[in-house]
Amino acid sequence: MARVQDVAKYIINSIEVDNLKLQKLLFYSQAVFLVLHNKKSLFNERIEAWMYGPVIPCVYKKYKKYGFDSIPQNQKSNASLTQEEINAVSMVLEYYGNMTGVQLIVKTHSEAPWKDSYKPNKKNILITIDSIYDYFKNQFEFDEAEI
Repeated sequence: MARVQDVAKYIINSIEVDNLKLQKLLFYSQAVFLVLHNKKSLFNERIEAWMYGPVIPCVYKKYKKYGFDSIPQNQKSNASLTQEEINAVSMVLEYYGNMTGVQLIVKTHSEAPWKDSYKPNKKNILITIDSIYDYFKNQFEFDEAEI
């Protein structure tokens, strides 16, 4: 299983992202991996329902200093991702990578995992792995060549 920080660094080094967009791409990476691997998690860290969509708090804290600016690329990582992990994240980058952070907010706000979890003015609300898997197992279709 990957560390979320390593997945974040892979995304940052692959495309230009700010913290907002990074959070949504991590969420979708988890969702794709769950569906591809029969509910096996890409990473263990919590995903919470915040006002602007799904957020992994430890990653948010690490990169919040960049605000709405792009996070510098060439992030050093001590661990490498497996080919299965890279494939899942690459699918997400190919499909969602050209969307803006705002477009990704709108998208996540329309989907059950965030909608069913978010409570205004409440903090630390977990978006469960079950809710992510249950929603996305019928949303994603993969070609055999992609897997």
